[in-house]
Amino acid sequence: MYNRFREQGSLPIPELRFKDNIIEDDDTEITCGLQYTDHSLDVNLKIKGNATFINCLTKTYQSNNVIYTNETCTLEVTKEMDETEFICVAQFKTQSKPKKMYLQREPVITDCPNDVVWIEKEENSFHCKATGYPPPNVTCQKGDTKYSEGVKYKALRNMTGTYICTAKNFDQITKPVEVIVQYKPEVLEIKVSPPLHNDGDTVTMMCKADGEPAPAYSWETPSSNVQFSPDNATITIQAMTKSHLGKYRCIASNKHGLHSLEEELTLEAKPKILEIKVEPSGEVFEGDNVTLTCIASGSPPSILSWAHPKADVQVSQDRQTLKIQSIKKEHMGSYSCSAQNKYGTDTQIHQITLAEKGNGADRREMSVATVLSLLIATSLMIYLS
Repeated sequence: MYNRFREQGSLPIPELRFKDNIIEDDDTEITCGLQYTDHSLDVNLKIKGNATFINCLTKTYQSNNVIYTNETCTLEVTKEMDETEFICVAQFKTQSKPKKMYLQREPVITDCPNDVVWIEKEENSFHCKATGYPPPNVTCQKGDTKYSEGVKYKALRNMTGTYICTAKNFDQITKPVEVIVQYKPEVLEIKVSPPLHNDGDTVTMMCKADGEPAPAYSWETPSSNVQFSPDNATITIQAMTKSHLGKYRCIASNKHGLHSLEEELTLEAKPKILEIKVEPSGEVFEGDNVTLTCIASGSPPSILSWAHPKADVQVSQDRQTLKIQSIKKEHMGSYSCSAQNKYGTDTQIHQITLAEKGNGADRREMSVATVLSLLIATSLMIYLS
């Protein structure tokens, strides 16, 4: 629209118009327009600027007592015309405000670092700047996650990786940016090898920690007679003795802090059941009291448990001994003792059966008769001598 008189008696101001999406090497039209109501004015419009105008044409018409005057020229656009100012001048020395002409320009990334270091849980943002017209939109993306330039957020360690930063208007340009998120170390584990060891063994303890930058390692040990790897992550004990037993602490540190983990070195062994001792050790008759004792080894000490065919048995608090009061036929069967620690399980079974009482009584009677016969024979021999 044309400028109108703002107050009575003021001069009308011409207006300059051209397209906003001008492309290099195209021809475009520039129009200078003026509207006024004073019919006594003799208006002469002229477009000025650092360019060559061709085919300039002036038109004047009237509508509702308002006079409209336009001068339109053709302009051959060149690269050098980017940001050139044009003005429209009327003969009575009024003119339009300057207006810059912007040529469409593909985006150019002007400031975007190749590598970025963030600190975990601190606020950060991408700082990738770009020029172009229309002004380009800049985003940085890794996988399905996209971040706008300049927007702040808290850094997490899973944000580490390669991002593709894109500046886009009618065209686009990309650039990779490597992001590293640094964080305090954490000791994940101390691995003892071999897991089962005894006097004279060669034992290694390897400390594994996570952190960025990569953490440095140090140890607190009960004995100074150990060997350290070049990076201090592993210690080796040659010919282990009891002086090496105790608590070992691994410490991982970087510029963001430190973290430690402790492991106790002991003599280690799998469980082994040495025997199941039964009392009475001979034949068992109905009504007898029977005791089973499970003797096991292992380090750390084994935890014992029993499996048996009938519930009414007595198990000691340490589960080493199982007692059957007044045994019955229902108690016959397999009595299983299991020993377990963190290195494994061992199991041994003892079978309980009941002897028939009659056979046992006959055997006892025969045994008494035999003894009496021997006594009589011995007495007779002494008498005859």
